[in-house]
Amino acid sequence: MKEPVKFGIILLVFCAVSAGLLAYVNGLTAPVIAEAEFQKAVNSYEEIFGDEADNFDQLDEAKMAQIKEKHPKVEKIFVAKKGDEVVGYGINIESNGFGGAMTNALGFLIEGQKIAGFRNISNQETSGYGSRIETEEYYPSYEGKSAAGELTISKDPKAENEVMWLTSATVSSKGVLEGANEAVAVFQELINE
Repeated sequence: MKEPVKFGIILLVFCAVSAGLLAYVNGLTAPVIAEAEFQKAVNSYEEIFGDEADNFDQLDEAKMAQIKEKHPKVEKIFVAKKGDEVVGYGINIESNGFGGAMTNALGFLIEGQKIAGFRNISNQETSGYGSRIETEEYYPSYEGKSAAGELTISKDPKAENEVMWLTSATVSSKGVLEGANEAVAVFQELINE
């Protein structure tokens, strides 16, 4: 009976030390990972807005909390400024594709209520199919589209509210569209406050 107790105590000590080391390493790496994700989002918005904006600040925490109550899939919102003037918003939104969760960045211009652009920040979509949402083939389909109402997908997007439907990646296309439409709704709330 003493042998099992001895091994149990050894196992308990080993688990406690392991958990402590994991917590310590997580404490060291979590801020680095958060900073890298923040920088990736800012870089995406620099590409999306180009010369239209030169500064991106995160939305006030109190406002962000209100928005997340109604739109829980919104991860971050950035205020895009040119000098001191607010010219638009960048919205990081989570949606689900074929491979699971994805995070997309959509930039919106206040003037003309247009989409400045789209970038995929992270996804787990099938390589060569759904992963095409992170390519230069797909990104332009969002540029200049109307942010005044819901978007739809089309194999040949020509209308102001149509974005590209990727053939062989219907679930991915619809997942991006679902998130984009929620981002459009958040943008409309922001400009109509």
